[in-house]
Amino acid sequence: MPTEAEFTKEVPRPSPESVNTGLSSCRNSTLLAKFGAPRARVTSEIRPVTNLALKARLKRGRWFGQAITGLDAAVSSLGRIEAKIKANHPSLVPHMGHAGMLACRLVRGSRTSISNHAWGTAIDLTFDGEVDDRGDVNCQSWLLLVYPYFYEEGWFWGTEFPTEDSMHFEMSDESVRSS
Repeated sequence: MPTEAEFTKEVPRPSPESVNTGLSSCRNSTLLAKFGAPRARVTSEIRPVTNLALKARLKRGRWFGQAITGLDAAVSSLGRIEAKIKANHPSLVPHMGHAGMLACRLVRGSRTSISNHAWGTAIDLTFDGEVDDRGDVNCQSWLLLVYPYFYEEGWFWGTEFPTEDSMHFEMSDESVRSS
């Protein structure tokens, strides 16, 4: 069984050709067209969702024992992903967690782009409460183990972003369009 040190070993992120094949990062235009703005004014501060139609689609759930709130389709999908991780990688289970799902705010550093977290369609994963370092072009090895289950469910992995964000998974544009 791999040790915790082996799970958190930093490895080069996968090449763009080897991840997210056939999936694209969900665009604000898709989320806005499908659900509307999550609130009238979105800023860099996390604020509550005020869009009543979107609020009606928000669902509470659990991710490896921790509470999550997100879009109903995302929370249901995460439940299926969790079951696959538990069945195929039980040694990861006590270490899995998240650093947030629903967070109605702008993308870090942006003045205009709304974070996909604002609609509850993204989650940031943790291992023993720690996040993978953003922007270092590496990822922790355990993320390579869980990625296939997210991919099967139509989630886009943030390792491919221009500023690598390997802890970030979001429903792909294709998945949101069909939800």
